[in-house]
Amino acid sequence: MSRLKLLIEKLRVAVDSGKMTSDFVSKSIAEIKEIGFEYNYDKFPLLVDTESFSDTSLGSPSNLAEALLWKIGKWKTYKKFCNQFADQNSEPSNTDVVFYAFAKHLKDNDNPIYDQHAMRGIWAICSDLDASEVAKCKHLLFDTSNKWKSTGTGANATACYEIFLNRMARIVKDGCTKEELDRLLMPLGQAIKKETNTYVDFENIVKFV
Repeated sequence: MSRLKLLIEKLRVAVDSGKMTSDFVSKSIAEIKEIGFEYNYDKFPLLVDTESFSDTSLGSPSNLAEALLWKIGKWKTYKKFCNQFADQNSEPSNTDVVFYAFAKHLKDNDNPIYDQHAMRGIWAICSDLDASEVAKCKHLLFDTSNKWKSTGTGANATACYEIFLNRMARIVKDGCTKEELDRLLMPLGQAIKKETNTYVDFENIVKFV
């Protein structure tokens, strides 16, 4: 049995038995690092004082960061992101839920970061997803050939975000923080995607009976 499969088994048992403590998650982060996957602080340096950010965007770029977004064709995406940050009543759509979740995380760090890797990690360690939830996760992350999509997309994107939020809220009651879970779920999801190719492969690595 691979080290990744063994780690997922331990995590599933911990989630099922309410033992996702800060210490256990920290040890799991160290273990996934030994396997070869870890949170990339060079690519994603720590975010600091994001709650104090404000939407200062205008009708056209006014600084280098905005100019770069304009250059790579992301100006409209950026403007919508700014609105999601500023408007507490904004809602996600199936096409922008990852950016929406990030905007809400910046506004309030208690809101977790959500992306394909985090969703894949939650799916892997939570054994209580019902058939409907599994179907939604599969539609989000696998294509019609049952191979991993390059990104999580589709009509179930917002539904999977709700699944993610529900499981995160439950797990942190065991003692770990959402930030600690984020540091685990990202590399775990990356490892799963790297070491499996198809839905059958994924089933084999997360099922033990």
